[in-house]
Amino acid sequence: MEESADGVCVLKGGNVEYCNPAFLNLMGLTAEEVREGGWETIWRDLQPGERERVEEWNRSRKKSQNSYSGSVRLISRTGRSLALKLNTVSSNVDRAIILTRDITELSNCHLRLQEQEKILAGMIDEASTPVFVVQDGRIRFANKVVSEVFGYSPAELIGTGIDQYLMEDEKDRIMELYRERLTRKPIKKRFEMGLKHKNGCRVVVEIEVNLVSYDGLPAEIVVMHDITDRKKMEDFQVRSLAKIRAAFGATIKVLNNLVEAKDPYTGGHQKRVADLSRTIATEMKLSPEQVDGLRLAAEIHDIGKIIVPSEILSKPGQISESEWGLVKNHVKIGYELLEDIEFPWPVAEIIYQHHERLNGSGYPRGLQGEQIMIEARILAVADVVEAMSSHRPYRKAHSIEETMAEIERNSGILYDERVARICLELFKKKGYKFNRR
Repeated sequence: MEESADGVCVLKGGNVEYCNPAFLNLMGLTAEEVREGGWETIWRDLQPGERERVEEWNRSRKKSQNSYSGSVRLISRTGRSLALKLNTVSSNVDRAIILTRDITELSNCHLRLQEQEKILAGMIDEASTPVFVVQDGRIRFANKVVSEVFGYSPAELIGTGIDQYLMEDEKDRIMELYRERLTRKPIKKRFEMGLKHKNGCRVVVEIEVNLVSYDGLPAEIVVMHDITDRKKMEDFQVRSLAKIRAAFGATIKVLNNLVEAKDPYTGGHQKRVADLSRTIATEMKLSPEQVDGLRLAAEIHDIGKIIVPSEILSKPGQISESEWGLVKNHVKIGYELLEDIEFPWPVAEIIYQHHERLNGSGYPRGLQGEQIMIEARILAVADVVEAMSSHRPYRKAHSIEETMAEIERNSGILYDERVARICLELFKKKGYKFNRR
């Protein structure tokens, strides 16, 4: 007893018969104070409400040898707040043994945990996002906002199976995911699904799932975000984009027809240039947005030729300097025709630059090197390759070997080195050919 870390006190009648050093140390008392003051000295520092519990025990033990186990809180003589665990064993109506242990730290941790749980529960219940706890396929908890999103009150949901709220076309997929979770297989923690509103409508949600312990057993905490409106907007945007693309396509076709009507000898030229440009850009791993913009620009890159007189475009002999000036001006005219159209891509600028050359010898602005955007550098090569290998009124078509020799000879001089290399590979190694039908 003397060496025990737990406090031991033996009562006989109203007197203290024995206290070990640990008991005196916990209570902040001396042996003399206990002998003189007895019972009252020990418990005089009990906090309000605690004294009644001990007094009730004391009265009952005197009447009937009852045992008592519980805890009380008090302020010791040293000013320390103590939580003491009391275990009493009545040997007879006159004598009782009190065993005490300092559980202050444990009690404080428990109180802090209770406070944190209370705060967390309040935050979850008042959250603006639906939160569920699912255990063994049934909803064990739902916060208030679920009624706004799904039409059901928390009371209606708790205890029900999650399968009854799944849309028929989603049920097999979601329940399979749930079964995989039960077998501890790694699953996606975030995914989209459809849920059934109380009124029968479909609610599209994005859910986040994490494993938790609920009432000591494994469970899932599910946070849901209602994305029904967002999905409707996304669908609307997809449909709108499809309409815009269709409108662009129709516009491009009209513009293409205008150029071909003006210059029949270049029939199909723009389409073939567009296809080669797209193929080179894809091989270079340009972004889908860049590829789309380049393809569109290539399909109308000669739109400015509508202002060049037809007799010049189809003239079989050599053209004069002034006539050549008109032809060269088609680039600037094409830019001016398109610059105010709000394309999602820099179509007008690509067209404006497609006759510029790497060494600055091109037109109309004499740009060089990196001043020329990559899309225009690709279009320049595709345009030269198609034009050289096609028949013109003033010359016969060059062979593909002669055309490739021109690109190889001026790679890094007139034409972008990487673009030229990929173009050569397409024709020499990958069997690329123009569709001239």
